[in-house]
Amino acid sequence: AKKQVKHPALGVVRLDYDYPPAPGDSDHPASFGYDVYFRCVPGLSFEMCQTGQFTEEVERRFADAIKHLEARGVSAITGDCGFMMAFQVLARKIAAKPIFMSSMVQCPIIAAALDPDDQIMVLTANEHSLKPQKEILMTSCGFDVEEHRFVIHGCQDVPGFDAVAKGEKVPLDIVQPGIIKMALDLIQKNPMIRAILLECTELPPYADALRYHTGLPVWDAITAADFYVSAFQDNPRFGISDWQQEWDEEQEHYELGTHLTKDELLLLQNKAVHKKEKKQRALLHKKKLDKVQRKVRKQQAPILGVIRLDYNYPPAPGDIDFPGSYDYDVLFRVVPGFTFAMAQSGKLSEAVEQEFIDAVRWLERKGVSGITGDCGFMMAFQPLASAIASVPVFMSAMMQCPMISIAFDKYDKILILTANGDSLKPQKETLLKQCGFNVDDRRFMIVGCQDVPGFDAVAKGEKVDVDYVTPGIVYMVKEILKQHASIRAICLECTELPPYADALRSETKLPVFDAITNADFFISARRDNPRFGFNQWQLDWDGLQDNYEFGSNLTAEQAEKLLN
Repeated sequence: AKKQVKHPALGVVRLDYDYPPAPGDSDHPASFGYDVYFRCVPGLSFEMCQTGQFTEEVERRFADAIKHLEARGVSAITGDCGFMMAFQVLARKIAAKPIFMSSMVQCPIIAAALDPDDQIMVLTANEHSLKPQKEILMTSCGFDVEEHRFVIHGCQDVPGFDAVAKGEKVPLDIVQPGIIKMALDLIQKNPMIRAILLECTELPPYADALRYHTGLPVWDAITAADFYVSAFQDNPRFGISDWQQEWDEEQEHYELGTHLTKDELLLLQNKAVHKKEKKQRALLHKKKLDKVQRKVRKQQAPILGVIRLDYNYPPAPGDIDFPGSYDYDVLFRVVPGFTFAMAQSGKLSEAVEQEFIDAVRWLERKGVSGITGDCGFMMAFQPLASAIASVPVFMSAMMQCPMISIAFDKYDKILILTANGDSLKPQKETLLKQCGFNVDDRRFMIVGCQDVPGFDAVAKGEKVDVDYVTPGIVYMVKEILKQHASIRAICLECTELPPYADALRSETKLPVFDAITNADFFISARRDNPRFGFNQWQLDWDGLQDNYEFGSNLTAEQAEKLLN
């Protein structure tokens, strides 16, 4: 048997600052469902981070920390303070792995999934101090956080939250009600708020309570980390199996200063708290949180809505049209008369446009948490769908591109695989406008799979023999990598490509993003995080998918209009 690779791990660059993190905080190992390794940077204080300027010595130690984490085999790297976003561009030059210094890297993808008139609430520790992050987002993503779409609010006045600034233990039972009240008040004043982003790395413990009380999707430092790590993880539901070890669910014990040399330890401004005190704190925390968990009426687990072309074919596991591709409920709704050719042209006839609108409304009435499509060309209709829907709409896997590219250096490349190499050109304008993605950007290499043996079944609408096609896809990509050593990540644009993601992860050791990682990212913002925060508020998924046959969920009149 082939030797299994290690389960992916996250690396966290830490400030020279010791405090008792709560579960959900970036510095708490139990916040993550995979291994996490920490490395602190001696002399990198909160104040230095806030100014966005390093001294030369600290800059060298910052580079050492990144190199240390990469040597330990981490798959992705983040920081434990959003102000590190000021060092994002430098960090990308040092790291070979994806690096994201703040949860704000999620701004462009969230904004792209909503209507331009919808607003996003950004909660931070202190609203006056977000400047460096906004500037980096503007220069690195061409993304303006100043515009009317972002309602930025600090938590500095929430009772008990001042413990963050003081470096003390945050009393969750006191702070949580205050954060919920503040969020609900903001929504009342700004009724167009459709999503919440928690910028501060000490805010994720409140994400589940916010999801429960507001009914809105909530993204934070943990959903960002999960997104990047998911591109390295084996997807157990489809693709090749047994190539990656399962996570043992154990985290290594870490105290501030672990993994530093004796000389580096002398440079620490903060000395680690002793183990005994830490253990007592953890127990005290557990008792207090239990008081917060009152019995609540459980809410429905999130459901994904998929708009389907009027095109019937046998989808393979991993395909967006295969119910078993997801570990949450999925609802399909075909749009009568909506052909592949129509999607490719980017224009709908009047009758089909009405059917499309009806389909989006039907899915929303059924309570879906997000809406996607079963063909990347539907990106052209993203504005139409998001204008009608109040939930996030993400019609193409390409929406992930800004979030992928910000994590790499400007000289690194991202390989985009499509069903046909020429097929993205007509979408150029839409992609640029909707997801800030420029088809002509040298950083993106677009390659079609049309010549891979057996893949022509996709164009013919026949059943694809995944086992037969897999070696051809892997061979093609490996040949490309031989010629282009600067490729750091792969994005599968076509909705019929996810079945090959695991094989590509295994063979290339690169992160692979696809339509499924895209859907998972949006659903994660509506899902209870069982590892921390408010629990028992959402019904567990039963693990069963509804049987779907082409044309189900249509009225008799709508079914009459089907071409297939």
